[in-house]
Amino acid sequence: MTRWLAALGLTLMLMAPQARASTAVVAVDPGFAPVASALLRLFAEQTGHDLVLSVAPTPALEDTVADVLLAPDADLPARLAEAGRAAPESLVTYAMGPEGTEGATRPRDAVLLADGAGNPVARSFMAFLMTPEAWDVIVSHGFGAH
Repeated sequence: MTRWLAALGLTLMLMAPQARASTAVVAVDPGFAPVASALLRLFAEQTGHDLVLSVAPTPALEDTVADVLLAPDADLPARLAEAGRAAPESLVTYAMGPEGTEGATRPRDAVLLADGAGNPVARSFMAFLMTPEAWDVIVSHGFGAH
């Protein structure tokens, strides 16, 4: 019974707004997952905030529950913003497609989803995506930096 109460207490603590605000969930497609993982590690080192990486096939990203979406194109974030499921003012191009591929000139856009719009960690991560340090990580994995 004591373990059950401790587990319940921990669950409630993690669901509390202050615990939620100290982290963010970042959703990404499998092709960018290794880059996103490196970006999340660097962000955590620099800020002390841990991020959770959620990887899903591109079609499933449309229905993802996350704070930030690192989309494989510009169309999905635009659709989510138009539908009111993302903050339109947060749309940014964070990378280009993999170098040497047909998609090398295709922008990859990021957006704050509805849950992330009020999350300061998610907003900080979006700003981090535009830093030279983030671009170095993106380029080192074979993608173009915006």
